[in-house]
Amino acid sequence: MVLLVMAAILAVGGCEGDSRTAVGVSSEQAAVVKEVARDYQQASVDQDYEAACEARTKRLLRSWDADTVAECVDITSAPRVGDYRDARVSTGEPIMLPAFGPHPSGIGLRVTVRSTLGGLVKHTALRLVPGERESWLVDQMANLVDETDTGAVQAALEGRL
Repeated sequence: MVLLVMAAILAVGGCEGDSRTAVGVSSEQAAVVKEVARDYQQASVDQDYEAACEARTKRLLRSWDADTVAECVDITSAPRVGDYRDARVSTGEPIMLPAFGPHPSGIGLRVTVRSTLGGLVKHTALRLVPGERESWLVDQMANLVDETDTGAVQAALEGRL
């Protein structure tokens, strides 16, 4: 949880003149967003629901019928089927996302959870948006089936997949 909080309070923007990745995100921003997304997903895998819920925007909490972090924890802490204690989280490349519906512009990327014990491979597209005090928060998530590149991430977060 400490790592998640530390990553989330890093600067939202990159410095002027910094290098850019091919998808329009500075290399500094990409590193921060990847760490925040990975820590968010790992918190869920590790059943640290408080950390996972704290990393969500109020809009995403409400979409789960929760107004508070405590309510979110109650909703998401249902018993899990399968053994995922060996699960590891990886991330794809970030891409800049325009505002879509109720979601503000932000950065999208894929997170993947793999577990050899539980036989799980799950890909999720996340939209991270600037939060308070120069943090990043998860505002939207969508399941990815086969396609996991940045185009699939953008399509899923815009309801086209």
